[in-house]
Amino acid sequence: MKTSKLFTAMAALLIMGSSCWDVFAGDNRVPVAVSADSKVPLRILTRPGAVLYADAEGTKVLKSNVPTFSSYFVYTRPKGEAAASGEGWYEIGSDDRGSVKGWMKGNDLFEWKQTMCLTFSHPDGRSPVLMFDDEDILNTLIGMSEDDRTAKVDGYYSDIDQAAAGKKKLSRDFPVLSVEPKMAVDNADNFTLMPIVDYKVVEFEGRESRLLDIVAVNSTEKDRKASDIRENKEYLTASNTTSESKSKDLKDMKYDIVWVVDTTRSMGPYIEKVREIMNRVSGEIAKNKSFGDKVAFGVWGYRDSATIEGLEYVTNNFTPELQNAQDFAETIGKVKETKVDSVTFDEDMFSGVNDAVKNTAWRNNTTRIIIVVGDAPGHQEDHEWNITGLNQENMRHLADDNGITLFAIHIKPNKTKKFNKIAATQFKTLSQNPGVSDSLYWDITASDMKSFENVAAMITERTLNYLASAESSFTGKQVDTVSIMKDDAQNVKGPSADVINQALHAAAVTWLGNEADVAPPRDIEAWVSDKDLKDSTRQSLEVQLLLTKAQLDAISTLLKEVLVAGETNQVSGDDFFTSLQAASAVAARDPDKLAKAGNIAESGLVPDFLKNLPYKSRLMEMNNEVWESWGPDEQNAFLSNLESKIKAYGEIHDNTAKWISLNEGDDADDYVAPIPLDLMP
Repeated sequence: MKTSKLFTAMAALLIMGSSCWDVFAGDNRVPVAVSADSKVPLRILTRPGAVLYADAEGTKVLKSNVPTFSSYFVYTRPKGEAAASGEGWYEIGSDDRGSVKGWMKGNDLFEWKQTMCLTFSHPDGRSPVLMFDDEDILNTLIGMSEDDRTAKVDGYYSDIDQAAAGKKKLSRDFPVLSVEPKMAVDNADNFTLMPIVDYKVVEFEGRESRLLDIVAVNSTEKDRKASDIRENKEYLTASNTTSESKSKDLKDMKYDIVWVVDTTRSMGPYIEKVREIMNRVSGEIAKNKSFGDKVAFGVWGYRDSATIEGLEYVTNNFTPELQNAQDFAETIGKVKETKVDSVTFDEDMFSGVNDAVKNTAWRNNTTRIIIVVGDAPGHQEDHEWNITGLNQENMRHLADDNGITLFAIHIKPNKTKKFNKIAATQFKTLSQNPGVSDSLYWDITASDMKSFENVAAMITERTLNYLASAESSFTGKQVDTVSIMKDDAQNVKGPSADVINQALHAAAVTWLGNEADVAPPRDIEAWVSDKDLKDSTRQSLEVQLLLTKAQLDAISTLLKEVLVAGETNQVSGDDFFTSLQAASAVAARDPDKLAKAGNIAESGLVPDFLKNLPYKSRLMEMNNEVWESWGPDEQNAFLSNLESKIKAYGEIHDNTAKWISLNEGDDADDYVAPIPLDLMP
């Protein structure tokens, strides 16, 4: 993945902000904290037109029109009436090591107490996010009946559409300040830095929701035009551009299709069926010259621990370079099952998926598709033969980060109901793709070879036909297609053709957004809902934390201590907090605080930056009573989940593409990365 253009822009703002005037150095000065009981440094973001002064009297201007939404640390903070009125003065610095820059008035900035930010969820299946000038209007909408709210929101969208078409002009008092583009915003290469400066938890049609006061950061000092649709006609028009209007660009879209196949002893007949299907694919593609080099294929095999004699490999990439259909049909014939039995029924499926996602020689600018075929679950995250240490949720995050659309074919042997249930959960989670309502998951009885052939052929045929007709999928134009399924394959059970097309459409929408380099909102402050205002079941915005490597390491340390405590407790029989006190270096320094704590959140072990976040945490609520109320299976599942998160943090820590410096001269441990809230403990 490329380094975020918006993070780069943000870094440029901060670098310019720290180089345009002299630094006032203070010996051993430290920033003020967000609150009296916290050690988290308080940051501010500058408002448009902010001015930096040499002192708190404003006698000398050091810098006028400081770049909007630049981030600084606070070294002196106003109190009492001065703070409440906005007339107080803040002494600010570029880092937390005493590099003081000067003074700003309170009404030139706002406090950023939690380094939380937002990204847009996939746009398919929901309405674009409306960004309101006034919190009260959004509150009023949330409180309306569903019919009244839908009518009101539809009216806003209609007004915006007409204004974008030049049929009317939005008034200055139009309540919608800006709007999310209708095309997909690339959150990886074009990350929208939308810091959250305030939030309120509300009930939205019986569901917990959040109203968020956000700013959108995406500009350089030379590009200062805010995305206010009431004034910025250029952004209004661009944001109203649809994927359908750009569908002609889909003629350039390509697919990389990679099979990830269990190659243990029981899988021989299924591998042979994949080979037969690929022979049919090769013949069909050869007849349809419109494909050209639009599609390439690959295959990974996975087995189990290399310590098992005769298994030969954990994973094996049979296609170091992706191949055309004809060459791939020959390669798949070389993929063979092992003749040696595994020690356990479950296998290292997660390593197979992990290697395919991260180590396939994906071509540039392609839509990436993985088809997983297996008859057993992957080892749980805490199993010694799960090399990745990840579970299905963390693996799905990895697939999302790498733009993967994943199909799963689960072959269910008879007499293995317990394992089949575990495998089904894993495969369903892996195949829950962005922008799609249902998992792309098929389960097939092991003895039903015909159904396996039909499903594998159907997935391949419909995927290739979507590529062949990608442009017409938006326009309705008819094109030649391939035919791989046999006549008796029309009643295949599982996800419908509509769901498959929904997934492929979502991938196409993402591809178009990346190609168009869609510009997200910028240089505004607004109130938004994290749920679709027309459908409260749809998540429109995903909350993420900007964490430094040091903070990520602190979370990992906490989880490791809880993990050790839980494992020790299961053996010793002591209460949970006694085990935790023995495991934690922090608790050893203040044992009384842990002894008096009602839960882990009150224990003194939790890093300050995790406190007061807008989400509920099972870990934070943990205490002796909760732990003892769980049976062994629930305790083990909890500890396994912690272990998988620890591994996920390690993956993020080592992924250089994730990290960006926000301040000039930052140490490597001060770089930040956006971490989804559901990866928090």
